[in-house]
Amino acid sequence: MTILRGFLMLSWLLIMGITLYAVTQLGFNWPAVFFGDLFGNEWRSQFNTDFLIHLLLLCAWVYWREESKLKGSIYGFLSIFMGGMFGFAYLLFHSYKSKGNMKALLLGSHYEGE
Repeated sequence: MTILRGFLMLSWLLIMGITLYAVTQLGFNWPAVFFGDLFGNEWRSQFNTDFLIHLLLLCAWVYWREESKLKGSIYGFLSIFMGGMFGFAYLLFHSYKSKGNMKALLLGSHYEGE
């Protein structure tokens, strides 16, 4: 669990730094860039489609694991539109909330304990 938490912390710091750099250099124009690349360049199209499917899968898992479907909907929305900026922090928070129990981390409200 320590390795996972360290990875999540480093990943969150990295994505926040890269995002800050992108915004300062290019402005907050990600929708035009994302969708322009989605249909404009074959390899970027492949990568962005794959990435979008991963984000939708993360959204579905976050929604499912939350007991409150309102919270699940909000967190699912954030996982799509913020990607790792939300997802890494979400996983890190819940790794502590689950006290390092991987089953509890993955199953969320569906975990019944042992």
